[in-house]
Amino acid sequence: MRFYSYAAAAALGAAILMTPAMPAFAAEQAPAATEQAAPVQVTLPYTYTSQQYGYTIQCPQKPVGVIPASALYEDKMGEVLIFDNDGYNIKYAWVVLSDAFDNKSVPDLNKLKEPEAEKLLSGIMGSNGYEGIMLVNLNAKNKAIYAVTAKEVEIDEDGDGKIDGVAKADTQMAVAFFRTEKGNRYGVELIDNPDLRASSLAAFQKGITTLKDVDSKQLANSKDKKANTKSSKKDKKNIWSVNTEKEYHEEKKS
Repeated sequence: MRFYSYAAAAALGAAILMTPAMPAFAAEQAPAATEQAAPVQVTLPYTYTSQQYGYTIQCPQKPVGVIPASALYEDKMGEVLIFDNDGYNIKYAWVVLSDAFDNKSVPDLNKLKEPEAEKLLSGIMGSNGYEGIMLVNLNAKNKAIYAVTAKEVEIDEDGDGKIDGVAKADTQMAVAFFRTEKGNRYGVELIDNPDLRASSLAAFQKGITTLKDVDSKQLANSKDKKANTKSSKKDKKNIWSVNTEKEYHEEKKS
């Protein structure tokens, strides 16, 4: 694992809209930076309001469906905002997780000094198999951890320190972890199958900067109130039929 700044940011797709707060980690050495890609135009016309978790977030469109995050991740709290699907297969969605990380294990990201940030990001990357990870500015006062899952993961099956094979993922995900002004701990994940698109990454990056806590009055006036109520009454068979599990196919080294 090597240490990078702008090269890693480009590899992560974070250079589109978000600026690195500090240098980043990338799994492999990236080539020297070339011409920056043309910016992607992003519009987020729909405001989604969560009655259950008390947040709003700007979305690229009104979700075609909202299901509990526990349908994808056991014991996780939050919601899956589905923007496109093919039957029970989710093609494009944002997963918004509440209480997404332990408060004690993740320090205040806005007060981290560079050596502390390096240690934190290195540890997270090593234990989660991310392709790259960085600290980014959500706004002038708040930072987030932003990462992209690896397309390939090396496997040491017998613990001898030698690589026995490579597991390849069918898809990749972009993820972000941060605290709101009220101190609530959120994780937001981008599902974009089969491949991460620049337009989806740009919308995701802009979208996470808009997530805010809301008060009870705003919740009462939300147009998503009925939608959330209907969603909670859905048949559990339909919810658990949704399949977005990331499959890895192992290839043995000869």
